[in-house]
Amino acid sequence: MTREEDVARKVEEVRNYIRERNKKGAVLSLIENFAWITSGARSYVALTDSVGAAWALITTDESYILTKNIETTRMKNEELPSNFKIVEFDWFTDPKESIKKIVDDQNILYEEEPQFANFLFNSRIKLSEYEIQRYAEVGEKSAIALEKAMLEIKPEMTEIQVKGIIENEVAAQGLDSLLVLVFGDESRRKYRHNLPREVKIGKRCFASICAKKYGLVISSTRTVEFGKDSQFESQYFKNMEVEAGILDATYRMSSLGQVFFEIEKGYASHGYPDEWKLHHQGGIAGYKTRELVAIPHMPFEITDGMAFAWNPTITGTKLEDTYVKLENGMKLLSFYPKSNWPYKEININGRIYRRPDILKL
Repeated sequence: MTREEDVARKVEEVRNYIRERNKKGAVLSLIENFAWITSGARSYVALTDSVGAAWALITTDESYILTKNIETTRMKNEELPSNFKIVEFDWFTDPKESIKKIVDDQNILYEEEPQFANFLFNSRIKLSEYEIQRYAEVGEKSAIALEKAMLEIKPEMTEIQVKGIIENEVAAQGLDSLLVLVFGDESRRKYRHNLPREVKIGKRCFASICAKKYGLVISSTRTVEFGKDSQFESQYFKNMEVEAGILDATYRMSSLGQVFFEIEKGYASHGYPDEWKLHHQGGIAGYKTRELVAIPHMPFEITDGMAFAWNPTITGTKLEDTYVKLENGMKLLSFYPKSNWPYKEININGRIYRRPDILKL
């Protein structure tokens, strides 16, 4: 499947929805929805943007990209597939004025309309073959970046220094850093979300990243150790087994609520019954860091083609990677096949989950 074919499929999906709602068009301005409909275009300039500098307008018979004059050339040259007609508007004007010239804006769906927002969400989280292929590319680049950065860590470095090393490697792979958390030996036992500080790493460290390309967000975590600590290593392995159980439950179960019941069981069976309450466990990934965070008793249906980033933690340890659920199993996305990182294989119900071990430095 080509990018243009993937976009054409999505445009037709939106177009059919427009017809069902007896509307004349639909506007997608949020960066995650713009990235989805264009199969990977960046409408943002700053990473903090929620609404981009370009909007997609889908009508019953045409597809448009409305873009500020500042961005037109870049969008044409670097971002957009050939499926769209480009409409330029001056940066100091309201894009809705351009929309009115194309279609009656009284008959248009905007993302703030809850029913349309729900349609976009449910469409966005079911990834196509093309999107999964691109996601795997992003995952490989993120794994290269994070693992290379972790090799450079020294015990005397500060968490902020390590953050800079990671961000540099992520950028070198052509990815945007959305989040870098660094947990030195003190912080890993103190905070669940440690924003890097001017404190030294010490004898153990794990780092978590969310990195983006083509609109798709990869989450992963890696751990290093300076000097053996049997208790730390034993806890890490238990954490690994909890995570592998969650991955297998995601493959077997039909709803997030059912998976969460297995999450609670997994923590309890490893001797940590209340640890899941201290941090969210992750959930569905994709065009946002988490499209949906799982909570107990959530009756949300799981289907093939959904991506998941689970992040089970026991105070002081954490595992996390991004997977996509396929008919024949859970496919690891945040993985570099030529990596020298140590891995362990966890066998659950005959299915093998290859999980990153602690790298001893």
